[in-house]
Amino acid sequence: MQAETMCEGQIAYDFDEFCKDYGHPTGQMFTFEVTHSAVTYVYADVIGTVQGSEVVFSLNEDDLVQTRKAH
Repeated sequence: MQAETMCEGQIAYDFDEFCKDYGHPTGQMFTFEVTHSAVTYVYADVIGTVQGSEVVFSLNEDDLVQTRKAH
């Protein structure tokens, strides 16, 4: 995939809310679907890190498993 078509970045959640909704993030992998400019990027097996009062997930090319364009 070409770099100019990538959608990379981070998603951050409040730690307490995240734990309430999904459990403690340690040792868990998550899948994210992010839509930007009519393209959905699917990131799989993403591991979050606890940084202060947040759980932060970095989405990068290594975790990208699929892209879909809107019809």
